[in-house]
Amino acid sequence: MSGGAKYCIVSDVMKRIVIGTAGHIDHGKTTLIKALTGIDCDRLKEEKERGITTELGFAHYRFGEDLLVGIVDVPGHEKFVRHMVAGAWGIDMVLLVVAADEGVMPQTREHLDICELLGLTRGIVAITKTDLVDDDMVELVKEDIKDFLAGRSLEGAPLITVSSTTGENIPFLRGLIEGAAREINERSREGIFRLPVDRVFTLKGFGTIVTGTCISGLLRVGDEIEIYPAGKMARVRNIQAYHEDVGEAIAGQRVALNIQGIEKNDIERGVVIGRPDTLFLSQRIDATLKYLDLPLKPVKNNSVLRFHIATMQEEARLVLLDSDTIEPGEERFVQFVFSRPIVMLPGDGYILRGPYAIQTIGGGKILDVLPGRHKRQSEGLSSIYALLAHGSDTEKTEYHLLKAGHGGLKKGMLGILLGKEEKTVDDVIKSLQERKKALTIGKIIVHSMKFTEYKKMLVKFINDYYIKNPLKVGMSREELRTRLPQVEQQIFLAALEECIREGAVITEKDKVIAKGARKAQGEEVERFKETVLKRLYQYGFTPPGLKEFSGEVKKGEQHLKDILEGLVFDGKVIKIKGDMYFHRDVIEDLKKIVVDFLGRTKEMSPSDLKSRLDLSRKYMIPLLEYLDEIKLTIRVGDKRVLRS
Repeated sequence: MSGGAKYCIVSDVMKRIVIGTAGHIDHGKTTLIKALTGIDCDRLKEEKERGITTELGFAHYRFGEDLLVGIVDVPGHEKFVRHMVAGAWGIDMVLLVVAADEGVMPQTREHLDICELLGLTRGIVAITKTDLVDDDMVELVKEDIKDFLAGRSLEGAPLITVSSTTGENIPFLRGLIEGAAREINERSREGIFRLPVDRVFTLKGFGTIVTGTCISGLLRVGDEIEIYPAGKMARVRNIQAYHEDVGEAIAGQRVALNIQGIEKNDIERGVVIGRPDTLFLSQRIDATLKYLDLPLKPVKNNSVLRFHIATMQEEARLVLLDSDTIEPGEERFVQFVFSRPIVMLPGDGYILRGPYAIQTIGGGKILDVLPGRHKRQSEGLSSIYALLAHGSDTEKTEYHLLKAGHGGLKKGMLGILLGKEEKTVDDVIKSLQERKKALTIGKIIVHSMKFTEYKKMLVKFINDYYIKNPLKVGMSREELRTRLPQVEQQIFLAALEECIREGAVITEKDKVIAKGARKAQGEEVERFKETVLKRLYQYGFTPPGLKEFSGEVKKGEQHLKDILEGLVFDGKVIKIKGDMYFHRDVIEDLKKIVVDFLGRTKEMSPSDLKSRLDLSRKYMIPLLEYLDEIKLTIRVGDKRVLRS
């Protein structure tokens, strides 16, 4: 890996496709790739000594100036099926390899099962080692393969006999690969960038390097990245694709990223490289599950199995939504609950193996990475499954917005839930807005029905509050916001503004008040207010506490407090430290006295005020502190002076 600033210029018309091998151990996959490309995929000393592939290997071949085919060589041994899944997950086409001296074998079957479960339908079948057998044996193997592929995804795929030793039909196989690759659609460069890591190492002078196949999107040198699920940030120092420095990593490429800001020990196979805040950690998912038609026992609800997706393996608890067991050959709508959160997107394929990873038992497709807990065997499950599996982007968006409730979703999260690029999300949101199904509030998209529900809850809460507290002057905006279902403040404010505009509630200062609440208090309440004000003025600087005051006016403490708080809101009463209430005019008199005194003396001690007003410490200290709070005075040592 070079550290220079010059990069290989790759033409924009260059098409990039990744193919992968599949097949039983020792059927000649690695040797065939070397014959096709000149690249030996067995890079480890152990692999060369044992003569078997234990890790993923990589090669590539350029067909002219407009097609680059990356090749992933997977291990054939049953002990390394996890590595095979990791290699097969990012490929566009499979090269199924069957040796002429053995025919179809157990890993041939399991590897094809995995490819089918991952949705791979394009491929070529190569019969290798033809130089070791006679023509009759080759014909028998051909028939064996045709019987094996009957009714399967590769039925009718090109079938070719080759010898990596003699070179027989190698150029012809190359031509078949080129023809098939030109017919395959390239992966989208516009999608969410993802690079599942299949290898991590360090290189002297460069630091940490990771390799993998770009599943979608685009990443450039210098970009900031996030390592999921660790949540650690780093930056791309350099990018190589097929041993050449390039300026960007593009969907459909095998790449190596030299990243700075993170150590090798902080990354492991199975993590996903993405842009910050563009992927989501799922603890629970909705998915389809196809249980392979094999001589296996039924799988029970709540079974713990091994879940393989991309380069990651994790334990998962299976939740069967519409039955207690799943039989071989059946396909179901299920949930998986993971022991720790993992990264995936809707549409991703996965592989399921038994708890001891002895055999592949099934797999399927991810439908929802942020589902709720479905009630098992309940009505509506079939419609949810149909929508998630076959619905349009617009239908899925509306479903996710309804599921999100009053809080709505940010556009980035909608992109994750759809597994789509920003432009598609923008188009879907615009369509829903035109149909009055959604609205955008700041950076949040809320379903119109949920926003209307939230407004109704707001109005009902204020009306109920008034019924229970007819003497209170509404509720502060902030208290109201915290009493309602928790949403972003911008949603609350937007809902409140609409309620005010529609006349459902009114506001005064920071209070939200039920419509008509002011008028409904009646003449008796107004008369009592006047009595309270008159008494407070008479008390002057020494008003009684609530208990004593309520006894004098022959009203309950809470009733009196509600009246006083209303008068405070109206500005006719001043509340000081706890439950001390003073008539407004009394406080104005106090301010004039203090200003006049300090105008003559420049400073005032507590004893000065005590002698001037004949106050006890009970009243004097709170009043002095109030004058400091309203910034009329400032304390200097044990004295007060006027603020300039």
